[in-house]
Amino acid sequence: MGPLACITTGFEVVARAPWLAVLPLLLDLFLWLGPRLSVAPILQDFKAFLLQMSSMSEAVPDVGDAYLILGQILDELSSKFNLLSLLNPAPLMGVPVLMPTRMTVLNPLGGQQAIEIASFSMMMVLGLALGLLSLWLSAAYLAPIGRRVISETESSLPGPPPVLTLWGELLKVGLLILAVLLSFAMALSFLASLIGLFSLTLAGLVMTLASSAVLFTAIHLVFTIPGIVQLRKGLFTAVRESLLLTRSDFLHVIFLLGLVLVISQGLRVVWTLPDPASWSMVVGLVGHAFVSTALTAALLVFYQERLQYLEVMKQIFATRLKKANAHPVIGE
Repeated sequence: MGPLACITTGFEVVARAPWLAVLPLLLDLFLWLGPRLSVAPILQDFKAFLLQMSSMSEAVPDVGDAYLILGQILDELSSKFNLLSLLNPAPLMGVPVLMPTRMTVLNPLGGQQAIEIASFSMMMVLGLALGLLSLWLSAAYLAPIGRRVISETESSLPGPPPVLTLWGELLKVGLLILAVLLSFAMALSFLASLIGLFSLTLAGLVMTLASSAVLFTAIHLVFTIPGIVQLRKGLFTAVRESLLLTRSDFLHVIFLLGLVLVISQGLRVVWTLPDPASWSMVVGLVGHAFVSTALTAALLVFYQERLQYLEVMKQIFATRLKKANAHPVIGE
């Protein structure tokens, strides 16, 4: 099937099993109506440090203005940021939710009750715990979707492993992504700072090229999690096969991801139209949960449909490797 047919199938799967969208809806309701974990004291301490740095940089107007803008951003985060939003760390690495992007404390119950976290170490511990919980929720969310997609498409794939096993594989993915991003960010920051001593324009160009490289890599790895879910592959096997699949059908992959982006972001505007202080916001949360789950199912359907290309590519690479390793026997 083409990308459009895969997206249509994804919507049909969820329409016949709407309970698949219950988990993101419940999580969104909790983030909307429940308490808010605020890190305002920590952010305000950081702002005070920035003010001191700003006073020391008065001789450089641009730098002082940058500190003031950053201080305003910290004020906004202090009043609205919810540490519980870490329950959705990244696409396919957490249950899709809408409320963290709204950055609002309003709800029909009179507003969220803020629970302040004043200790940096406590914030880190809670952040780690929420990250682990988000991966477990993601496993509990993806497993039934994967099983339903296999059932609806009458596929012979093994299907998702038990939730605990899937949680362990997602944890490996999260740790790998975190390690790579931290290493990349440190190396890039050092390189950009070094180049910036000679040319700020060239440093900006390096940052732009690095961002493009990250996006290009992310596109090639987008089917890592579908491989883990639908084929029970290990992390590195799923990464390798995602690279092969994307390479073998790159144009259709780009078309599919473009459609997913347009549908999700276009409808996000609709879902955020209701006032968060009114119960009409429930309509937006229901719509977002249904559409997000349908698009997740569509990615799994597309992955299943492209497995034949993946098998062909694996055979080609195996044949090339066999020829490269073949040596004539002396005396024959």
